[in-house]
Amino acid sequence: MVRAPRKSEIADIDWPGVLKKYRFSKNMKQASLAEDLNVTQAMISRWESGAIAPGREMQKRILAMVEMETLSTPMVGWRQFVTDQPAIAAVIDPDGRIETVSVGMIRETGIARGDFEGQRIDEVFSGDLLKLFSWLSKTGFFDERVETVESAERYCFHRPDGAEDSFCVHNMHWWRRGEDRRPRWILTGARVDEAELDALREEFGGQTRVVPVD
Repeated sequence: MVRAPRKSEIADIDWPGVLKKYRFSKNMKQASLAEDLNVTQAMISRWESGAIAPGREMQKRILAMVEMETLSTPMVGWRQFVTDQPAIAAVIDPDGRIETVSVGMIRETGIARGDFEGQRIDEVFSGDLLKLFSWLSKTGFFDERVETVESAERYCFHRPDGAEDSFCVHNMHWWRRGEDRRPRWILTGARVDEAELDALREEFGGQTRVVPVD
């Protein structure tokens, strides 16, 4: 049985992060989440931006939806969790090597798992994602000085047959320690259109925005 969270625990929850991670893991748009919670899309947007927090009763509904044990024990089976995601997701080591990709990443790119895993990101991607990796490294993400990063990228990728393609993605990034105790980059994203990409970058003031470790 899952213990009900105490009020102090609820007060400490990062609601924007919880909502975005849940929505991205399910490959959901804000409108779909709004329908599930019986609120407006504008309300979801305000919660995710941190402009306001959900009310107490809504907080309980959200926690029931995402399951509190997922929030409190994120290390349990996290590699398999990433692998099974219908959304765009990957596990990348500090050297830029892709260790795991989700079924959503495979579906969206059309690249087979065997052509992803074990490759460096610069062997599969170019452009924004490589700039992001460099920025994460310089910012201290792999030194655990930054907990969560939100970003908006154009994924440019190279298929094994030489074809190139691209699409826009709204991403959330956080780290988890691997079996060797080194941090891993957990990337989770959802496709967006060009207008949404431009709007996100205007909101962020650039490609990224950071949630520092307290």
